Amino acid sequence: MQQKKQLSLFDLSMIVVSLVIGMGIFRTPVNVAAKAQIPELFYLAWFIGGFVAFCGALTYAEIGSRYPVTGGYYKIFSQAYHPSIAFAINCIVLISSAASVAAISIIGAEYLSKIVLPAEMQNETYRVAIAIATILIFYLINLLGLK
Repeated sequence: MQQKKQLSLFDLSMIVVSLVIGMGIFRTPVNVAAKAQIPELFYLAWFIGGFVAFCGALTYAEIGSRYPVTGGYYKIFSQAYHPSIAFAINCIVLISSAASVAAISIIGAEYLSKIVLPAEMQNETYRVAIAIATILIFYLINLLGLK
């Protein structure tokens, strides 16, 4: 019997959560706490940020429910504006997604290098190598899952 490859609601929810949170959750709390100086302001900033992200998610959900077609950004912006604008937006999304993956892998490599590498090898070159290796490993895992 052949296994059916399909994403469940839980899988999709975890993808959305990871896109919203990313690795920034490991980097930004220290900066926010340092600027806020009092816990109430720190939690208020996170609450407001979460509310704004929630409003953005509701906006996408509303657009998706009113215009239920496959094609994502391209179809919606092509219909609303012009196909050339939709193409440009897709190019921007492609580039920003690649930059996001690179940034997340570099942040992760900073944490990993402190665990995996000895003190004398903890420099930028090795962190970049770990980041590239991480991207390649996950790319290959994803590629094997496609078949």
